[in-house]
Amino acid sequence: MIPPQELLASLYDLKPGQEVDLTLMLEHLYNLGYEPVTEVEEAGQFSHRGGIVDLFPPTLHGLYVLNSLGDEIESLRTFDPETQRSLNPIDFCVVSPAREALPIRGPEAAKELNN
Repeated sequence: MIPPQELLASLYDLKPGQEVDLTLMLEHLYNLGYEPVTEVEEAGQFSHRGGIVDLFPPTLHGLYVLNSLGDEIESLRTFDPETQRSLNPIDFCVVSPAREALPIRGPEAAKELNN
């Protein structure tokens, strides 16, 4: 399990109007254990097309779509995975790790299991 202080440090807040480096955000999602896919269908996945990021945090009730214009988040919306359509606008989203352990801890965990 992720230690509490490491969990708090890994949380990622998103809101419309926020400046964000999309490349760094996608890297952060990957480091949080999110799987890059073409079409998001289940928790722990994300996809990226241009300025659009579809994201399914396992701690939230559904998918979220982030639309960015340049370096600014233009909008956040809920998303229906069956129809692949965005739905209602939201004001805020907290992105948590996608797994019970962060991928960067993999080598350390493997070493402990071998002892």
